[in-house]
Amino acid sequence: MISGFTMPSYSKIDLHTHSNKSDGELSPYDLVTKASDKGIQMLALTDHDTVSGLGDAKKAAVKKNINLINGVELSTQWDNKTIHIVGLNIEAENTLLIKACKKLKALRKERAKKIGQKLSKIGIIGAYEYTKKVAVNGNITRFHFAQFLIEQKYAENQADVFKKFLVKNKPGYISVNWPNLNETINLVNSIGGIAVIAHPLRYKITATKLRKLIDEFKQCGGKAIEVITGRNISKEVAVASNYTKKYNLAASIGSDFHNESISWNRLGELPLLPENLVPVWELWEKNN
Repeated sequence: MISGFTMPSYSKIDLHTHSNKSDGELSPYDLVTKASDKGIQMLALTDHDTVSGLGDAKKAAVKKNINLINGVELSTQWDNKTIHIVGLNIEAENTLLIKACKKLKALRKERAKKIGQKLSKIGIIGAYEYTKKVAVNGNITRFHFAQFLIEQKYAENQADVFKKFLVKNKPGYISVNWPNLNETINLVNSIGGIAVIAHPLRYKITATKLRKLIDEFKQCGGKAIEVITGRNISKEVAVASNYTKKYNLAASIGSDFHNESISWNRLGELPLLPENLVPVWELWEKNN
């Protein structure tokens, strides 16, 4: 643990957000502008498997005087489960990262084609064609399919979409062989970043398996887990806080913001991290 280091005072922090470069609604520039309007002082743009929005985000951050942290949310495979690893304070132009993102984009495209084919078999036509049109830079996510299914009245909202179509044993579910946990964490570390387990209590795994995940994550070189998330339930914060202390990890904070229509992950509404935890930004600001 890091001690004896005086941190700058940030009243509002959000280290997990998405723009329309992956599955968010706002452009990177507009996302940063909105974050500024909400009083956020430190922000990370962490789009899924792409860093293509960081340039525009930086322009807005300079204009709005926000401390922008380069980030990315990488899809990884652990114990036959898809786990998301957020990389913070990364070298956004690193060739290893760019190459990895291209590979992940190709996997997403292949999955999208298969989802479209499976939905067609049950009479839902045109889903893949729709996602190709709305996905910026062709970075297709399941949220784009959710948009289509909601617009076409096949589902009421995103939760309904995932429940009916996009989870295991449902007609639009496709498994993907993402890079493994060790490979993903090694990538984040090699590009100067801090690897963080995103929303650790949202993977629908037992407490035993979650402890195993966190243990392997740390053994692979992971440094932090998200303690404060958009679904900020006090019991979950306490559980996640205990994991950071048990495994001697830093704590991160992020809304997982996508758009204003989702009520549980809006910008500027996160509380502060518990004071007895080591904030993840100490891991990079100490060296500046």
